[in-house]
Amino acid sequence: MLSTFLSSFVAAFVTLFIVIDPIMVTPIFAALTQNDSRKKQRRIALQASLIAAGVLTFFALLGSGMLHHLGISMAAFRTAGGILLFLMGFRMFFEPEGELDAKTPGPKASARDNIAFFPIALPLLAGPGAIATIMLLMNGEDGISGAEKVAVQAGALTAVYATLLTGLVIMAFAGRIAHALGRTGMNMISRLLGMLLMALSTQYIFDGVRIGILERVAA
Repeated sequence: MLSTFLSSFVAAFVTLFIVIDPIMVTPIFAALTQNDSRKKQRRIALQASLIAAGVLTFFALLGSGMLHHLGISMAAFRTAGGILLFLMGFRMFFEPEGELDAKTPGPKASARDNIAFFPIALPLLAGPGAIATIMLLMNGEDGISGAEKVAVQAGALTAVYATLLTGLVIMAFAGRIAHALGRTGMNMISRLLGMLLMALSTQYIFDGVRIGILERVAA
């Protein structure tokens, strides 16, 4: 149980950290809160992290039931999610500048009353990629026992909160981190994360095809 939990947590944390990419959120957060006091910046970061945690927990616990109600199999969702994440990783690797621009909200965003909800929590921290990822991670591998599945799900949920906590710490020091890394440094990190994300998403696609097509044909 403990080994299953730890392996699930590590795999989920790495995947979610790459997908959410709090390092790329840093310059956006710094730009939107540049006129706020350090205390208000931290409060916004905390609010955004809590909202994102609530959204991801909702889809982690109820997402599978929603798919079942819509008649969508997990194999189909795993394949579609893998394709979505591959496209994200492809853009992160080949167009890191474009990925940053894509995450940058419009000019009216900074004038909104609560930027913690939009755009920081949604869609920067809990975007479509993160939602698809946590739903995939919560279902784990087919054929595992009930106790192992609980350990896998606990590891995935813990990884969500650990990733958002890491993002909270990074946002708390957003100004300093963005200045230290610079545009070039963030692009380099984005390319490395993009390559890992493409590899992980390819595995999701392979698993979805194997379960959804090959195993059904064999049966």
